Amino acid sequence: MLSDIVWNDAYTRAQLVAKQQGLALVDALEQQSEDRPVLFWRMEAQASQSDRLGIGEVAMEEEGELSLHLTIRAGSISTPDALSLCKGMSVMFRARLEGVQPLPDGLFYDGQSLFPPDPDTGGNWFTMTLIIQYRYQDLVR
Repeated sequence: MLSDIVWNDAYTRAQLVAKQQGLALVDALEQQSEDRPVLFWRMEAQASQSDRLGIGEVAMEEEGELSLHLTIRAGSISTPDALSLCKGMSVMFRARLEGVQPLPDGLFYDGQSLFPPDPDTGGNWFTMTLIIQYRYQDLVR
């Protein structure tokens, strides 16, 4: 199960980066596709799971992945520029940066993967996807 603490922290971090890059972070549930800009970020949760840390324990550990999709209208940006935007997003989840809130207690961002767009895909839109793995530990309430 995805905890709201994880989602809120990641979304806040992604919003900061998107704002610095001059891009929107689109909530796909709120914005109609025809209203979207030619280049924007979109965040979604991937699979997550949680379980107690041991029999009888009141502590839980959740593990999962968050996806940050750089959504690109064909012809609007070069591959090196798109990679630079993805690197900027990646850094927000790898380093403690001045002026950025510390991680909530029990939240850890782990490995990352980047999936470039398939150049053989047809259509008007491409997506470059940054996957962020996380762990979150808290108490059963």
